[in-house]
Amino acid sequence: MSRIIALGLIRDLFFRAKIDAVAAAVDAEVEYASSLDAIAPRYAATHPSIIFTDLSDAAFPALETLTKIRAVAPDARVIGFASHVDLKSLKAAREAGYSMTLSRSEFTAQLPVLLKASSR
Repeated sequence: MSRIIALGLIRDLFFRAKIDAVAAAVDAEVEYASSLDAIAPRYAATHPSIIFTDLSDAAFPALETLTKIRAVAPDARVIGFASHVDLKSLKAAREAGYSMTLSRSEFTAQLPVLLKASSR
């Protein structure tokens, strides 16, 4: 039986499907939020230990997103990812205080390990 261990702030449905396939392979489940206003209710319903943010999506500006997350989940591990050429978003996330920032390809490659580590 899988359990929700991650919250993805991701609106890209194709990328969500890719994440869901990886999560299923490691017996985990990812819940999603499509807006900043959805973070608090989604977190309250699931209490995930890790939150992923698509920094390339204008709906999730780094500092504002982290502020919303920290208001409801002060101890959650927050990982931001963006295209490897989106240096501005990756830098903004690092400066805001994200736990980790990765290129989208690094995030995809590390996702199984991140999900397994979060399920412990």
